[in-house]
Order: sequence, then C-alpha cells, then structure tokens
Amino acid sequence: MTNATNATTAKPARKPTDRKTSTMAALLGGLLANGAGHSFLLIVLPPLGRGLGFGDVRTGLLLSLSALLLVVAGPAWGHVCDRWGRRRVLVAGLGAAALFPAAMASILAGHADGAVSGEAAFALLLAARLVQSALSAGIMPAAQAVLADLTSADRRAGGMGMMGAAFGMGAILGGAFAWRMGGTDPIAALLIIAALIAAGTLAVWLRVGEPDRGAARPDGSAAVRAGAVRAGGWPRLADIRRFLAITLCGLTAYSLLQQVTALRLQDSFGLPPVDSVQRGGAIFALTMAVMVATQGLAVRWLDWPPIRLLRAGAGIAALAMAMAALAPSPALLMAAMAGVGGGLGLLLPGNLAMLSLRTATDAQARTAGLNGIGQGLGMAAGPLLGAALHQFSPVAPYWAAAAILCAVCALAFARR
Repeated sequence: MTNATNATTAKPARKPTDRKTSTMAALLGGLLANGAGHSFLLIVLPPLGRGLGFGDVRTGLLLSLSALLLVVAGPAWGHVCDRWGRRRVLVAGLGAAALFPAAMASILAGHADGAVSGEAAFALLLAARLVQSALSAGIMPAAQAVLADLTSADRRAGGMGMMGAAFGMGAILGGAFAWRMGGTDPIAALLIIAALIAAGTLAVWLRVGEPDRGAARPDGSAAVRAGAVRAGGWPRLADIRRFLAITLCGLTAYSLLQQVTALRLQDSFGLPPVDSVQRGGAIFALTMAVMVATQGLAVRWLDWPPIRLLRAGAGIAALAMAMAALAPSPALLMAAMAGVGGGLGLLLPGNLAMLSLRTATDAQARTAGLNGIGQGLGMAAGPLLGAALHQFSPVAPYWAAAAILCAVCALAFARR
C-alpha cells in the first residue's frame, strides 16, 4: 500500500523536451543579458571617457583593443569548448561579462571620490576590459555549439535565428537603458547591468548541461559518413570557407553604413546635425528591430531549409540596399533599410545553420570561433571603408554595400 501511495505521489520525471526548453530559455536569457551589457557599454563609454579625461583616442583604443582580442581569442575558446565543455565556457564568459560593469562602476566611484586618478582609472579600465574580452570570447562559440546540440538538422536555422534575435533584443534593451540612465546615473546603471548579466549567468549554470558525447546525431553522423565533415579536430576550411566569406561580407556591408548614415542625412537631404543624428539612430533602431523580428519569428514560421533562407535573404538585402542608395528622401531611406534588416534576418541564421550542418558534432564551437573572426573583421573594416567612401560621395558607401551584398548573392547561389 505504501509503495502504491509513493508511486502515486512521486513526481514524474522531466521529459527531454522540457529539459531542452529550459536549457534553450536559460541560454537565450544569458545571451539577451550579454547583448544588453555590450550595447550599453558601447554607447556610454565614449562620453564617460571624456568625463574621465581619457580623450576620444584613448577611449577608442580601449574599445578597439578589446574587440581585437575577441577576434583572436574566439577560435581558441572554440577549441576549449569542444574539448572542455560548453557549460563551463559559457559560465566563465558570462561571469566575466557581469564582473566588468561592476568593476567599472567601482572605478567611476573611486574617481568621483578622488581616490583614483584619471591615469589610474584608464589603466584599471583597460586591464579589466581586456580580461573580460579574453574570457567572454567563448560565449558565442559555446552558445552556437549548445544550439547545435539541441536542434535537429531541420530545426537548425530556427535555433540560430533565436540566438541572433536574443542578442539583438539585448542590444535594443541596452540602448534604451543607456538612453534612460546612462547619462544621469551611470554608476547605478552599471550595477543594474551587472546584476542582469549575473542573473543570466546563474540561469545558464543551473539549466545548461553538457551533451552526451557518445550519442549519435543524425545530421552530424550522416555528414561525417558522407565525407562532408570530419569527426574530431578542426573542420576542413574547404567545406565552410564559402559561408565564412558570407559572414565577413554581410557584416562588412551592414557596419559600413553605421557611421555615415547621419552624414548622408546632412549632406544629401540637408538635415541639421541634431536631427540627422536622431533620424540616423531611428533608422538603425528600425533596421535592428526588423532583423530581430525576422530572426525570432519569420525564420521559424517559414520553416525553410537553411540554403533557401540564405539565398532569399541575400537577394532581399542586396535589392533593398540598392533601393537605399537610390532613396530620394529620409523616409524612403528608412523603408529601404528596414528591408535590409529583413534580408539580413533571413541571411544570417541561414548561413549559421549551413556552417553548423557542414561541421561534425564535436567541432561546432571551433567552427563558430572561426566564424567569429569574420564577424570581427567585418565589423572593424566596415566603418573604415564607409568613412573613406563618404569622402567621394554621400551615396558611395551605399553602392559599395550593395555591391558587397551582390557578392554574397553569388556565394549563396554558387554550386560546389
């Protein structure tokens, strides 16, 4: 009787689908928090640097060196992730991302009290930022590997879209938070950001587990048997270089316009400086919002194969970018850039899914680390190219971005 009662009152074991759902939710929550912190710091650090007496050059150096370290350390963390485990790398990276804003708040408080000089504040911030970048470089490779573990081949693009949407939503949240509190009470804002990322870190630590290394994966094992990828070690570049090139070109085209759009609004449409900055910010906020909605909703609703997402996104983005180059008014420029956001929202998860499916299960993070190099180089090269081309014509950067996206179309439609 007692045994029957115990059997009746015992809690049922959690289903695998429930575990996958909680793991996915924890991972996406951690990525959203990290995206919010990243966006917030990029927005508030330049004006804070001026207030601390760093100057624009040293503040830019602080941001550039940390970005370069992210690019260099990403492949190394990808290797560690595939050998050491996804969960440990995620917790280490998110933990470092949570500690940096707390350390920055402490440095700002010390400087305000006179205990920390401007030179000491710069040295401390640079050291803390470099340590954070070195440890956080493993977040995206590990996250991509976890999503590859959780999703089957036919759901891979949807999973990658959710990853991009989570980080994008975090970027929007961080921007809004910087707008509301970054200029009035930066110390309190930094502590809130630190707490948000710490909560995401705790969720990952509690909910994200390691995959069964011995379990067969229908997509990965089939790919290895077919000779498309190899099990163990680094992936063959011949199998993934086309998609790495698409990452580099796509992000170069997008970042190329970030700092020249406000200048075009002034030079081509005659808007005053303040209005051009506000309208330029609204254009990119809308572009990002459309990209996030496409990645998080449209990709899953369409349920297309990754290659179709990649090709459709490349075509839409290239056409919309050409329309942006031809736009005769700020309103039509905004509409065209929204189309660019929709195209990239299809292209990026489709490309990530193709990279993942061309990689063996035990090399997912390594491939994501290599892809991070293309992401970093694209985000670094784009602004420099855009600034140089703007000297010739306000629309030259847009035509260059359209040409780059046409090259992405050629890569997407090429047959091996």
